[in-house]
Amino acid sequence: MALGEKLFKLRKERGLSQEALAERLGTTRQAVSKWENNQGFPETEKLLQLSNFFGVSVDSLLKEEGAVSYADGRGYYVSRETAAGYIAGQKRAGRYIGAGFMAWALAGIPFVMFAGHPVWRLLGMAVCIVTGIGAFVMAVCSEEASFHILKEEPLILDQGYLKELSAEYYNKKRIYTAVLIPSLVLYISGILAVSFTIGGGVAWSKYHSFVFLGLAAGLMGFCCCAGVLDAYELLVKNEEYSSRVTFRIKQKIRDRLRR
Repeated sequence: MALGEKLFKLRKERGLSQEALAERLGTTRQAVSKWENNQGFPETEKLLQLSNFFGVSVDSLLKEEGAVSYADGRGYYVSRETAAGYIAGQKRAGRYIGAGFMAWALAGIPFVMFAGHPVWRLLGMAVCIVTGIGAFVMAVCSEEASFHILKEEPLILDQGYLKELSAEYYNKKRIYTAVLIPSLVLYISGILAVSFTIGGGVAWSKYHSFVFLGLAAGLMGFCCCAGVLDAYELLVKNEEYSSRVTFRIKQKIRDRLRR
């Protein structure tokens, strides 16, 4: 990876414009632009300033490393720390989303258990619904804005780290698939059982509590596993992800809005 790509990545991670970085370094925006486009090279003094400012060694800035490349030369460089943080964040958000759906599914338990007690039935269902909404709010709040760009730009990862991440992904995939399949079975079985009951096939009874419990467990397992696998796939299979028509359309819209 060339120096320009690394500078672009480091600047974006700090949320700085080229003007803001130039001001910090005592240089011009045009100079920063040339460095990032590999049309110029910073002086030794500026290299030291960049090293100190971003907290990286001069050697790491200058040393070229293999990376995934794209035809148009554009992409957002993802460091090991950024990738790990994104995966951890998606895992956390998946747990919150799963907890939200689980709480909503559990609302069916007071519905069938307290059929003869309207007040307790409504109270129990209300608690589950409010708990679910709270979990969804936590999921939204837990998502870090700094990771949004990973879903908006083609990504560039060092080849060595990409191989490590790919191996980690396929190992995790086996584990999560072992949880994902039973979760889907529980979810589909629960939906079918509830639909059959609503259709008049059988009457509601206290035994439906087990149906809602299985539905809740299935939703929780699915959300937790799907969120983590999606995070890995975004990083490991990003070339395929960024080649989708919908991704390119959204990217063109963002580029026009930035002009």
